[in-house]
Amino acid sequence: MTEVKRADKFKQHFLAHQRLWCTVLLLVWGALNVLVLTTTVMMDAAAFGRPLPFWEPLCWELTSTAAVLLLIWAMTIALPRWIENKPWYQQALLHVLLTIPFSLVHVLTMMALRKLWYWLAGSLYQPFDAGWWYVFFYEYRKDFMSYVLILFVISGYRLMVLRLRGEATYVPTGEKSVPAEESPPQQLLVKKLGKEFLIHTADIDWVEAAGNYANLHVGAAVYPMRITMARLAELLPAPGFIRIHRSTIVSSRAVAHIEPLDTGDHRVTLKDGKVLSLSRRYREHFRDSLAVGSQART
Repeated sequence: MTEVKRADKFKQHFLAHQRLWCTVLLLVWGALNVLVLTTTVMMDAAAFGRPLPFWEPLCWELTSTAAVLLLIWAMTIALPRWIENKPWYQQALLHVLLTIPFSLVHVLTMMALRKLWYWLAGSLYQPFDAGWWYVFFYEYRKDFMSYVLILFVISGYRLMVLRLRGEATYVPTGEKSVPAEESPPQQLLVKKLGKEFLIHTADIDWVEAAGNYANLHVGAAVYPMRITMARLAELLPAPGFIRIHRSTIVSSRAVAHIEPLDTGDHRVTLKDGKVLSLSRRYREHFRDSLAVGSQART
């Protein structure tokens, strides 16, 4: 039982601090990658009787890895927003085409960093005598495989998170089989680790946009739901749920207090301490909805 509780606690910590875990894991991978490749280059050079100073292979591998980490960050942010909602054959074609700018950014970034490093070391970086086309083709072969590998890792990671979190879907209400989209849902069916259970819509504290999904925050748990924020804002019962940002919906019962900012926006603090942004665009709507909700309760 103790091991089960520890595993569950670890899982909850992982799901609640994904950015921290992803950052740490990527940095660990980057450090190990630089260490292994740097020592490999030095051993190969020594085997051919041309030993290198340690800083040169370290510069090569560190700049290359830094450029790849930057591209991984860009892929995790940009790809879900405009690729995942397209048919699979269009996705495949787009990914093949994206390997070209991926390689260009990788090559240009690491070359610029290497030239800077060599300049600071009082030396001149000259990778090849064959010209830029040769350099790009040489690197593109490796970058193509790196892109595919990164894509598989990102997709696998997202599937793992979805399985750990569970995915929410509508539960039709009433005796007749009425589409859930026609009326505000009272319950959501959550599928998680092969099990199914219900959560009440009223238990949702707030919702945030995440690509093609809307993440439903229920206490410490987070459940992704494949739906647009605009559609979800229409379905969640008003005035209990209020749109406060283009990417955020909040439950009025979860709000603790509101405070203005110098920018004209407001900061919304929930009862659990979570701080959300209330944009100027939704400020009047938010106040009106709170007033309506207060009148309804009285």
